[in-house]
Amino acid sequence: MSGRHRVRGMGGRRRRAVVAVSAGAAVLAAAVAYGVVRVRGCGGPDALVLDVAAAPEIAPAVRSVAARFGAERHVAGGRCVRARVRAVEPYAMAAALSGNAPPVGGLRRPDVWIPDTSAWAHLAGASSGAVVTRTSVATTPLVAVLPGRPRGGAPPSWHDLLGTRDDKPAKRIAVPDPARDGAGITALLLTRWLARGTRRPDAVFVNVVRAMRQNLTPDARTAVSADVVLTTEQAVSRAAGREAAVHPSEGSFNLDYPVVLTAPRPGTRDAAARMLERALRDGRARRAVRSLGFRATGREPAVLDPGEVRDAVQSWARLSLGTRMLSLLDVSGSMAQTVPGTRASRMQVLTRAAQEGLAFQPDDTELGQWVFATRLDGARDWRETVPVGPLGERVGSATRRQRILSTLAALRPEPGGRTGLYESVLAAFRYMRRTYKPEMVNSVLVMTDGRNDDADGPTLDATVAALRREYDPGRPVQIIVIGFGADVDPAELRRITEVTRGGVHIARDPADIRKIFGTAMARRMCAPDC
Repeated sequence: MSGRHRVRGMGGRRRRAVVAVSAGAAVLAAAVAYGVVRVRGCGGPDALVLDVAAAPEIAPAVRSVAARFGAERHVAGGRCVRARVRAVEPYAMAAALSGNAPPVGGLRRPDVWIPDTSAWAHLAGASSGAVVTRTSVATTPLVAVLPGRPRGGAPPSWHDLLGTRDDKPAKRIAVPDPARDGAGITALLLTRWLARGTRRPDAVFVNVVRAMRQNLTPDARTAVSADVVLTTEQAVSRAAGREAAVHPSEGSFNLDYPVVLTAPRPGTRDAAARMLERALRDGRARRAVRSLGFRATGREPAVLDPGEVRDAVQSWARLSLGTRMLSLLDVSGSMAQTVPGTRASRMQVLTRAAQEGLAFQPDDTELGQWVFATRLDGARDWRETVPVGPLGERVGSATRRQRILSTLAALRPEPGGRTGLYESVLAAFRYMRRTYKPEMVNSVLVMTDGRNDDADGPTLDATVAALRREYDPGRPVQIIVIGFGADVDPAELRRITEVTRGGVHIARDPADIRKIFGTAMARRMCAPDC
């Protein structure tokens, strides 16, 4: 009897074992379907290896997470999952995903991408298939470094640092190149936001970007000649200690290091990528990113407007193109008239404006100068005073910039000279079209105080017809006119400029000239499609 009990007892244990095995199988099946099995090690040829591309500065933290992730044996679709991390510059991966760079070597498409900012995913475009998840691995705010400035005291505002309340910044502003660095893109977005609250947002944006373009820096430590260096808090903490960073009073924009899935679709590989995403936001991952000087997060990435990101970067690209301009200055007799309310002649007002505009241009700007009236050079209505070329280039004993400045100072109105506008504009347009440089913005800037009164030259209809015939959208040369005084006919001038997608700007008094120069330069953000 007892034996039977023992047999029954043995049978009971067997049944319990069967139940236990069945329960274990169910748990294993659930683990296989949904994720994690806490068994050490994941190797062999059957392992599913996730390819992860991370921004170089965050890559060490991502590698430490990936090593732990592989050791914990995560399973998807019956295969254990590992992650292999490589450091890739975000701009290069964005170009590869958008189809603008060949997907070879380090630029092959990854399963998971961690750039320094969500902006790169927007720049890669919807056709890239890249999707920003709800996980931000780390954040670091954009900050200012002020070389040589004593630390301490109340933080300045961004407006004060960048000069966005003025017509032009008073500072030398150094930034990483927005075409290659997320901090540079973030600086552009910040500048757009600041400019939006001013009276002339486009001109303010252009002026600050111009200052940035002249002081591009790959590293805050190398920008010692700048007044203001825009970089990330993480870069500063690694270089000089976090206390060197200035956090302006309005706050800042953050770089958000998002987890981006580059080919999300239902299936095993997507499930594995989602497992890694979860691992990248746990407590140990946060400690790893903090050790590199980042602010740890697990929150969602920043919400950026894709259109605004693209517009800001495209504006930078257009404004970074070299300028190639032929300045055509009216020296007809009417330029001797005194401007009401001043003691200056029209000539003096316009030449001062031209001198001030010249100060905006870097040395690699290609500029030339012609003057026009009637019969200045034999039968021709125009005369070349300085040939087109880089402002920093030496022309004889002086630079081209110095030559233009001295020529402007010496200009005098031609007594009895009339305004040979149409012939001169056509000649300048044809010269710039003939010598066109595709890597630059090519334009003719006309400064005049009146309408055409050369009876021997072409008519307005003939001038417009010639421009329409000769304008090439593939090699665009814009004509921009600054008119000054009561004798200017804006409608007449617009017929000329509209053919070349240029513009007419009318100044009623000397104070308008400075604003017009800023507005005319702002047109470069949309050229040649304005």
